[in-house]
Amino acid sequence: MAAKFRQEMPPPGGYGGVEWSQKLAKAKLSGYRTFGLMAAIGIPAWTYFGYQTTKYRDVRREMTDARIAMEPLYAAEQHRMYLKQLRKNRDDENELMKDRPDWETGKWEGKALYHNKAGRFIPAPLEEYYAHSDALSAQRRYLDHMKH
Repeated sequence: MAAKFRQEMPPPGGYGGVEWSQKLAKAKLSGYRTFGLMAAIGIPAWTYFGYQTTKYRDVRREMTDARIAMEPLYAAEQHRMYLKQLRKNRDDENELMKDRPDWETGKWEGKALYHNKAGRFIPAPLEEYYAHSDALSAQRRYLDHMKH
C-alpha cells in the first residue's frame, strides 16, 4: 500500500526575517590608533629621509667641486696630447719628404699655409691632424665630437 501524502509546512512560529544588509567586519584599529601608527612610522621615516637628502646633497657638492678642480688638469692633458700628435705629424712629414731638398715642413710651395700675423696658435684642421692615421680615426673623432 502507498504511503500517505504529507504536506511540508513552515516551522512553528514562521520563518525568521531575511537578512539582506552587508555584514561589515569590526575595525581592528580605531581612528586614533591608525593616526598614531601613521605618526609612529612617518616621523622617523621623514627624519631619515631628510638626513639622507642632506648627506646626498653634500656628496654631490663635493663631487662637483672635485670635477671643477680637475677641469684644468683634464684640459692640460688634452692640450698636451694634441701638441704631441702635431709634433708626430711634423716628424712624419719630415721623414716622408726628406728626399726633396726644396721641401720645407709646414709650407706649401715655399709659402706658409697659415697667415698668422699675431703669432697666435692656430688649431690644425681635422684632416691635417689625422693625416698619418687611418681614415676611421678621424671619422670616429668627428662623430664623437658631434655627440657632445
